[in-house]
Amino acid sequence: MSPLPEDELDGISRTMKYEDGTLVRVFVMRTDRDVYSSGWAYNVHYGATEPNPPATLEDGTIRRYDNAHEDTKGHELHAAPDPEPVQIEFPGMVDLWDRFWREIPKSAFEIADDPQRGDPHD
Repeated sequence: MSPLPEDELDGISRTMKYEDGTLVRVFVMRTDRDVYSSGWAYNVHYGATEPNPPATLEDGTIRRYDNAHEDTKGHELHAAPDPEPVQIEFPGMVDLWDRFWREIPKSAFEIADDPQRGDPHD
């Protein structure tokens, strides 16, 4: 996977459902809010449409990286079957994006094709 410029990740918000009953939901946005000292708000999630513990967490999560509570909990990895998240060192948004896609059995989204971002040629 070739490295993406950070600017290409800013503003991604997309969900893809697969025939095998799994989904990938990603949200990545630059922010200057104080609660996000990394400068990013993100949630990159791989899960099942129907929870199936212990293969998933109670909410269907198989693997998720997020910083929903960065100011109090830092950056977290949620991974089934362990219900407790693990605090991770944030490697930067591009590296975390690449790590996520290497760790799940789905192909990375083509960023230029993201319908939430409009036509990349505008």
